[in-house]
Amino acid sequence: MRALTSRERKIAALGGLALLVWLVWYVLVQLAFLAPLQDIRSAQSELRQQQQRYARFIARSDGLAEALAQSREHPERQTSLLPGSDPNAVAADLTQRVLERVRRHADEGPGCEVTQRRPIAAASAAPGEPYRPVKASLTLACAIEPLAHVLHDLEYGHPSLFIDEASIHRRDAAAAGEGPGRLQVNLLVRGYLQAASEDDT
Repeated sequence: MRALTSRERKIAALGGLALLVWLVWYVLVQLAFLAPLQDIRSAQSELRQQQQRYARFIARSDGLAEALAQSREHPERQTSLLPGSDPNAVAADLTQRVLERVRRHADEGPGCEVTQRRPIAAASAAPGEPYRPVKASLTLACAIEPLAHVLHDLEYGHPSLFIDEASIHRRDAAAAGEGPGRLQVNLLVRGYLQAASEDDT
């Protein structure tokens, strides 16, 4: 192996020096200064976004408080709550309301019907919560078109109902007379009633 010439030794030395300068810059400037500065800027940006979000909430709080006060002063306006005070009766009523919504669309396309239904006893309201949840579990044999209409009616009708769980499966074999094109749909629907006050217990 031949020895390096004076020119080649200078080039190699300059290359080594450049690499050393880059390493020193990366460690002292990039890692020790620029990276923490970028973290600080990112944290500041996140804090600004949070501040703006909270400011919007605060700006809306007066209107929300007023609307809530009006709703409490006028119970007849509480159309979003299920009527009744007995949780088991309200759960049965919730199930019946879902059945009615399914019947509205029973003849659309291949049709839709409830094959199983089970009201679920209401859980106790969380401490400090004014409303108590009730649920109903239902199984539907439903085509896509009526199913879309049923889900829309549940989500946007009154009283307010919420779909906690939904699973859709292709039916392996349709029962006689059910017709083709139906899916098996399992729904867990939730509504709310007014929680009992301490005076009512």
